Amino acid sequence: MKKLLISLIAVLFVSYLNPAKTNAQEIKLGGGLIIETDSPPLGLQFKGTYGLDMLLENLSGSVEFGIFLPKTTASYKYTRWGLDIDGNYTFWNMGDFNFYAVGGLNISSYSSKYTGPYTGPYYDDLDVTGTKPGLNLGAGVNFGFSANMSAYSEVKYILSNYDVAVINFGVLFTL
Repeated sequence: MKKLLISLIAVLFVSYLNPAKTNAQEIKLGGGLIIETDSPPLGLQFKGTYGLDMLLENLSGSVEFGIFLPKTTASYKYTRWGLDIDGNYTFWNMGDFNFYAVGGLNISSYSSKYTGPYTGPYYDDLDVTGTKPGLNLGAGVNFGFSANMSAYSEVKYILSNYDVAVINFGVLFTL
C-alpha cells in the first residue's frame, strides 16, 4: 500500500513539473452522500479527481474520504470512516455523459462502543475497534452540467473484513 501511494505521489509530482502535460490534466474537487449496507449506513464524502491521460487515455485517479454519521441502537454507538484511492477508466463517453469502471484500495475504520447502563470488566470487553484494508470494485457515471460542474454517482463493492456495498453520489467542481 505504501509503494502504491508513493508511486501515485511521484507520478503526480513529475506531471506537475512538466507543464506541457499538466495543462491538459483535469482536477476536480467536491463531495456528496454515501449510502452503505453496514452500520452506520449514511455518510458524507469528500472527493478529488485528477486526469491521468499522460499514462493512459481515459484514465483518472480519485481520492475519496467518507465519514459516517454516528448511529446508536440499543446499547451501542457505531462510528466509521473510510478512505478510497481509486483508478477510474472511462469506457463509454457521450459528450457530457460518461460511464467508467472503478478499481482501487480502501482503508476502513470501524468502532462500536457499549453505552448501556451496566458497567464492569465484562462490558468493557464489548467495545470493538479496528482498521482494515480492502479492495474496491465497481462502476460510475458522470454528467456534466456545465464546463466547471458535474454530477457523479458510483456503485462499488468493498472486499475486506468489512465487506460492504456502496452507493455514492455528489457534485464535482473543476479547478
